[in-house]
Amino acid sequence: MGVELKGWLEKHKEELNNHRIFYILRANLEKGDVYKIGISERGATSAYGRLNDYYNHMGESNKDNKCMGVKLHLVIGNLFNPNVAASDSKIRQIETKMIAHLKKLGVTHRGRERFKISIDNLFEALEQLGVLKGDEDSDMVKRSPRIQELNQASKDTVKSIVGHKQDRRGKLTFEVTFHDYLKYDKNQVAKLTKQAMQRLTYEQLIQLREGKTKADAYIKREGLRK
Repeated sequence: MGVELKGWLEKHKEELNNHRIFYILRANLEKGDVYKIGISERGATSAYGRLNDYYNHMGESNKDNKCMGVKLHLVIGNLFNPNVAASDSKIRQIETKMIAHLKKLGVTHRGRERFKISIDNLFEALEQLGVLKGDEDSDMVKRSPRIQELNQASKDTVKSIVGHKQDRRGKLTFEVTFHDYLKYDKNQVAKLTKQAMQRLTYEQLIQLREGKTKADAYIKREGLRK
């Protein structure tokens, strides 16, 4: 069971683009049923990069060395939404609940994410949790009125788009301002920190928290084309 990781990646690279993913892998060097679960949360090409790292580390299966190679058993994901913090994402919830559930069942584990369990029982445990139903909602992630009053947010949260420029080739860039954020020094003392205005493309904007919402509203208001 499972498919060769590298072959799967070559066929599905584009589908992984700008997605958060939860995955289950098994390295050929493992003795018995030991499976690795993990996530990638950052969007852009990080999902592909995370899985490809396993291939780069473990190589491809071959008859001469049975310890080489890694098999992919599951990938589930959703489109990266910068308005949803990583800690609130559906993918993070699946991983956290799955790890807690397996430990509660008494499944032997090595480290935080490797479990000695048959793949059938692993899938059954995932189904028992019921975490695959539903999706994340950016409206559920709100800053408190006090945070909004102080103009505070997580780093790189878009506050507003104050202007734009279009070059001769029609390429749009936007003048973007950001909310202030709390930066902690080595003594864990928080300091309110300002972020400089930046000029960004639409592709860069949508990777930031509240970026896509603000960009789409601005484009509609100004009658622009992406």
